[in-house]
Amino acid sequence: MTLELPVAHCPGCGDVYRKNLRGLCAGCAAAEDGQVDAIERALRRDRRLTNEQAAELAAVPAARIRTLIRRGRLKLYAYPNLADACDLCGAPIREGKLCGGCLKNLRVQIAEDRERQLKQKREPIYLTKRI
Repeated sequence: MTLELPVAHCPGCGDVYRKNLRGLCAGCAAAEDGQVDAIERALRRDRRLTNEQAAELAAVPAARIRTLIRRGRLKLYAYPNLADACDLCGAPIREGKLCGGCLKNLRVQIAEDRERQLKQKREPIYLTKRI
């Protein structure tokens, strides 16, 4: 009987680490904690900062703030100007993954597709006999 350790490659640095709930090696987890602390310090000074302003003050890339918001490490409820970006159009959003406009367009497209499928099912099928 062989015993296998649950290991994986860290998405941050590529090192092999023992799997954990964070999905990062110890070094990358500590670096992420440091980034979150720096961002939160900047936001405590002025809670009305935008993503770009907070990133500049904390010396982290602006894309990193979006990643931390998606992972749930930064909460938006206390910071009115922080926002995630819509996955389709990039518009600022406060919840979910799509903005209201993209969500509405997607629902319309789905409804149209269902209508078309129902219409195709209702069309009579004529069988012709070949001689």
